[in-house]
Amino acid sequence: MNVKLEYEESKFIEFDAGRITYFFGANHEIKWKLYRGLKRFSTGKSLSDLEENIYGDDGINICIDGRMMKSRELPIYFLDCRASFLEQFQLLKGSLMQEYLEGFEGDFETNKRIEKINDGLLNLEILLQKTVRSEFQHIVPMIREMNYGDIKKYLLELAFFEEETLYPVEMMDIGKLIDEYCQLLKMQLEKTQLESWVWISNLNSFIAKSKFCDFVDKLKCIGDSTGLLKIFILSEDYLSLPYSYDDTSSTIVFYEEYQQIPEFSFLKESIQRNYPDESFGSDELLLDSFYRILSYIGWDESIQGKIYLKAKDMVLLKVVSQLLGSKMSYDFASTAGKISKLEKIFLNN
Repeated sequence: MNVKLEYEESKFIEFDAGRITYFFGANHEIKWKLYRGLKRFSTGKSLSDLEENIYGDDGINICIDGRMMKSRELPIYFLDCRASFLEQFQLLKGSLMQEYLEGFEGDFETNKRIEKINDGLLNLEILLQKTVRSEFQHIVPMIREMNYGDIKKYLLELAFFEEETLYPVEMMDIGKLIDEYCQLLKMQLEKTQLESWVWISNLNSFIAKSKFCDFVDKLKCIGDSTGLLKIFILSEDYLSLPYSYDDTSSTIVFYEEYQQIPEFSFLKESIQRNYPDESFGSDELLLDSFYRILSYIGWDESIQGKIYLKAKDMVLLKVVSQLLGSKMSYDFASTAGKISKLEKIFLNN
């Protein structure tokens, strides 16, 4: 799937997206502008005059396989903090929980029970009218019939049950709601049959490392089973995920420019041709190291500070930076650690 995203007027990034796409690199500004633009696009509202200064008078353009998309055709779910996760469990317009509960509106059993409630309200109305008429000549109390919308709007509350205790939404550990989130999302996809996106920004900041691997795996399963979900992950730092060799071609790096990484076999061949030693090591070691260094491509030490990586990783960082044409500002020669003589010479040059 070819995706073209506008993040400022006439400025786009274009890439091929699979079931999951990763965005790394030291240029956090472009990543933020991209994420900001997507969130604005998803509201479906017209741009203000000030916003047109940023995005142009033709709005924010998102193109999939050559087709210009509208917000109503492309549901996007954003996760960038604890609150953005929990809001999907609140009774808010457009939340996954709200969409799920709206499905009971036409349910036969639900409406049958509401009819019984209205019968009770009618009896209460008759009782009140008799009482009021005995005291007043012209006043007649009336009780309006209730419908499911009234119950949902005025009477319905949500609580979470754990260890025989009820908790309000905002007090829940989101790590314990991953299964529920994924279930709601899957049900929504099956209901709408619309291709949808989940954009996750800085996963490390709001989900424990012990949980986010499980979360990403569950999202992948939803994408595989429905064929309707695409996952996009932006990060400012390293994410400890179980990367596969197939993931490199689904990885975008932002530095002075941006680049989609090729398939692992081509990546490995390019690195080997430019690596100071004959071999970096096993494919597994190369893949792990590659994802450790991606967040530092395009790094400016004078602004962003010192890089803390193993010496071997620093060698790979310099190799990959040169392959991408990144003019990163960093004193590689100051790196300490056990590396070969050729690797030391390479870092000092």
